[in-house]
Parts: sequence; C-alpha cells; structure tokens
Amino acid sequence: MNRQKGQFVGRLLLAALLAAAMAFQSFAASARIAFSDPSAQVGQEVNVTMKFTSTDGQLLGDTKVTLDYDAGMLEYIGGSDNVSGGTGKLVVRGASGKTEVVTEMKFKALRSGTASITVSDWEGYDNNGQVLSEVKTGSSAVTIQGLETSSEDATLQSLQISPGTLDPAFTPATENYTATVGLDTENLAVSAVPNNEGATVALEGDSGLQEGENTVVCRVTAADGATVKAYTILVNKVEGGENNGEASLPEAAPEVLAELSSQVKKVQIVSLPAGTAVPEGLKESEITIGSAKVTGWVPESETDPEYCVFYCVNENGEQSFYRYDRKEKTLQRYFDDGAKVDPELLAVGEKYNELVDDYNLLKWGAIGGGGAMLVLILILLILLVSSRRSRSYGESVPRRENAREQGNASRVPGRRMTREERYMRGEEEDFEEEEEDFEDEIPVEAYQPEPAGEDSLNYRQERPAREPEQKRRAPVVDMEKTLAASLAREAAAMEEKPSGEPDKDDFEFFDLDE
Repeated sequence: MNRQKGQFVGRLLLAALLAAAMAFQSFAASARIAFSDPSAQVGQEVNVTMKFTSTDGQLLGDTKVTLDYDAGMLEYIGGSDNVSGGTGKLVVRGASGKTEVVTEMKFKALRSGTASITVSDWEGYDNNGQVLSEVKTGSSAVTIQGLETSSEDATLQSLQISPGTLDPAFTPATENYTATVGLDTENLAVSAVPNNEGATVALEGDSGLQEGENTVVCRVTAADGATVKAYTILVNKVEGGENNGEASLPEAAPEVLAELSSQVKKVQIVSLPAGTAVPEGLKESEITIGSAKVTGWVPESETDPEYCVFYCVNENGEQSFYRYDRKEKTLQRYFDDGAKVDPELLAVGEKYNELVDDYNLLKWGAIGGGGAMLVLILILLILLVSSRRSRSYGESVPRRENAREQGNASRVPGRRMTREERYMRGEEEDFEEEEEDFEDEIPVEAYQPEPAGEDSLNYRQERPAREPEQKRRAPVVDMEKTLAASLAREAAAMEEKPSGEPDKDDFEFFDLDE
C-alpha cells in the first residue's frame, strides 16, 4: 500500500514539473522585424530604419540580425553603433532590457531602380535568456529615382543565349523572341548588355526550365529609374532540341571592394588645329558617329581597336584629345601612357642609386674591419697571457735545478744526507720518500751471521732491544761500523774452534773500511 502511494506521489510531481516546463515555455516572447521603405534620387543619401519589436510586451534580450542588400545600387556609409559590415551584408546586434531595438542605417543611392534589404538570418532571446518563440520578418524596398538629366534609354546593345538561337536575330527594337532547347537543358544562360551604362538588367525564368514552353524575361530599367523595357524569350523545351549540356551560366559575381561612378560628360568633336601634333603610336582613321563621319585616330598596332581618339572641346571651352571606349562607351581625357621621363631626372636617380650602393659597401667594409680588429685584439691578449705564464714557469725550474745540483755537489760519496741537510737544500720531501723506501727494506740484522757457541748465546743475550725509530734512522756510516764489528767478532769465534771440527760456513773476509 505504501509503495502504491509513493508511486502515485512521484507521478504527480512529474506531471507538475512537465506542466511548469510547458507553462514556462509558453511564456517565451515573440517579436517582429520591420523596415521603412524610403526613396531617393541617384547620388543622394537615404536612411533606412529597422525595428526589432517584442509583440507581447516582454523585454528582449540579446538579438542579432543579418541583412543582405544590393551593393550595386546601395552603398552603406554609416548608421547606429550596433551595425557592422558592408559590401552587401550587414550585421545588427541589439542590447538587452528593452521591448524594442531601433537601428538606423544610412546608404548612398548609386543607381536608379528598386533596391531591396532583406533578412537572411536572425537570432534572439528574451530577458530571461529563452529563445524567442516566433519572429516575423519583413524587408525594405528602397526606390531610387534617376536624375532629371539621366538617360531614358532602356534598350539592349546585345542579347545572346546558350544553348539555342534567337528567332528572329536580335535587334534593339525587337522585344519578342523564340528559341528551342533539348530535354537535357535545365538552365538557360542569357547575356544582355544595355545600350546605356546607367541602365540595369534583371532576368526572370532563366533557370529550372520545364518540358514544353518556358518564358524568359530580360527587364531593362533606364538610368532615370522610370523607363522600363522588357525583352521576352519564349523557350520551347522539346525532344530533339539543341543541347549544350548544362548551360554555361555566368560566374558568381566577385566580391565588391569599392564602387566607382562617373558623371555624364559631353564634348564636341572639332577639327585638329594647325600645328597640333598627334600623339605617337596613333594613325588617322575615318570614324562614323551617328550619321556623321569624323576624323579620329586609333592605335597603329591594332586591327580592331577598342578605343579611338578625337580632338574635342568641352563645356568649359577647353580643347584637348579625348579617348572614347567603344565597348563601354565611356569618355576621358587622353594622356600618353608611355610618357617620357626627363633625362636629368633619370640621371639624378642613377646617381642616387650609385651613392646608396657605395654607402652599403662602406658600411659592410667597416663592419668587417671592426670584426677583424676585435679578433686580432683577442689573439694578442691570449698570447700575452701565455707568455707571462711560460716566463714564470721557466724562472722557477732553473732555481730548483740549481738547488739540486748544489746539493748533489756537496754530498760525500758513500754518505747519505741527514734530514737537516736535506731540509736546508729543499729536498725534505725526497728525503722522506727515501726513508720510507729504506724502512720497507729487510733490516740489517738479517744479513748478520749467527755467532757460534756461548758467544753466540751471549751475543743474543747482550744484543740490545730494537732501537727506537729515531736511532734506527742513524747515518749510514754508523751502520757500516756496527756491521764491521759484528763480522770481526764472528771471525774471532771461528779461530777458537777445535782443530778437528770442520767449518760449517766458509767465507772470505772483506775489510769494509778500505
């Protein structure tokens, strides 16, 4: 019974915890992201406001929003402190403790048309650290109008597709075309170049082609932002149509590092004044501009030149050569790419380089000489120290040798020097070594023959005990006398023997004093 009650209580607690968790989760905040939709003219600044707002009144915690925009139409130039990034992508971070985070972003309008700012990613928490349950995101549409002087030209200069062939052949005035592709074609590569550099081109329906009819639209917006022209291509995807494998789609746009723009400039082509020299490397050519044929100059080395040079007068009345880019249709003042440098400046530069080389040579020579001098000084110091040590050793050795020679000369042949004599001559150490050697030798008594009869017994009884060490170290002369006396006594004992006894020991007597 108690066990059933325990299980019942445990289940109640678990249900309560789950309910609390679900209730806590249900209180997670929700929010929305909204933008303003401003408008501006080309070249003007435009402000875009983004609001991250809690929809249920709860306080927001940390928030992070990633935005994408068209860097070809808008240039980010500044805004709130919580905004970072650029070149098509911005990151907006919000502070905690508020119900709404307002962010200002300032852009410069670069080109006419409609530029979008969209949310590509977001991350948000409430004030309790819980993930936001729901966030509704919006976008901004920035309308950019062209200047009053902007071109209204919305035509294309060229239009090409791959695979397939346009029917009829492209002309700027024709807006509707047809083409046939095979069943293996998934995407259609379209190349559309506007006639005016300020115009923009947008493609629709060029990817994900389905079997049957597909509509591809090339929409051209003029520089004024108001004039729009659409070129339509009806693409039939059928069996037997042209296949080029997968269409060679344009490569991904490179990362934009900076934007350059130029103002529309008008000049008038005039005749070349007398005495004015044509830039080197150019040849005269007749060039058609609209319905007029004028004289210009093109590079001599090119058969199909990409630019030509005219002599023009600008709006300020200034006359000069201008270079016209036939491909991009841009105009700029001509300057000689291979401009000659003043020979005097070249001579000065060469002289400077020579001085720099001489300086470097002297510097390294000085460093090498200083190193060699240091090594030489070290060698001299080593030789000096070695010489002093050799001289000191050479002076001490002769003195010791002289002392030894003097000591040897003063010795008497057959006589050992006393300890005092050796000490006076500095040979005390040698003396001690000789004494030790002498002590290790067999005692003198071992060489004395045993006396016969009573004399021998008396001799042994009368022989004194071993002398102390000081007396054993008597001079050699005393030892010789003792030995001679002993031998003399033994000879006398031999003479007193009976005549009938043979000699046990025969030996020849030597007088040691002679």
